Amino acid sequence: MNKVVLLTDRPRECETLISCLRILFPECEVQVQPKQTAKSQRTSLVLEPSTSKK
Repeated sequence: MNKVVLLTDRPRECETLISCLRILFPECEVQVQPKQTAKSQRTSLVLEPSTSKK
């Protein structure tokens, strides 16, 4: 595992969890993403309906 990504509504409250993850997985990068950003990224990946005819 190379990276641990936390999706959260409260990124400032994750310090204890981040500390624990760094102890358990010292070789991994720990990244915190706000859920609002994750939603907009997810929306951009939605597939549009196909226009091809069968």
